[in-house]
Amino acid sequence: MASSANRLDRYPVDEHGNLEHYPSSVRSRLWSAGNEPFAAELTFVDGRRGRSAAVFEWRDAGGRVYPMFMTDLLDVLHHKAVDRGVVRGVWQVRKRGQNYGLALAPAELPG
Repeated sequence: MASSANRLDRYPVDEHGNLEHYPSSVRSRLWSAGNEPFAAELTFVDGRRGRSAAVFEWRDAGGRVYPMFMTDLLDVLHHKAVDRGVVRGVWQVRKRGQNYGLALAPAELPG
């Protein structure tokens, strides 16, 4: 289950505003202005196995893509209604090791 606190101030994005799961030191890094929870409807796009974890990708209405860790996907499946790959919620980016991913905001999770 996701942590109740999120102390991540900002996160890496690409030139289109997509969340970078594993930011490359080769590319010039762009950073978000902050990491406030945001409401959005997301559509499931793809799942794949990365170097260190399974990653699930979601797309918002603006076309931005957000990777999600498997543990955070389990939170979504336990606490939200997913209808044909579409889910609404309040989201926030988190970091695990050197990777970044989208998760339900702490307020969306029980106690």
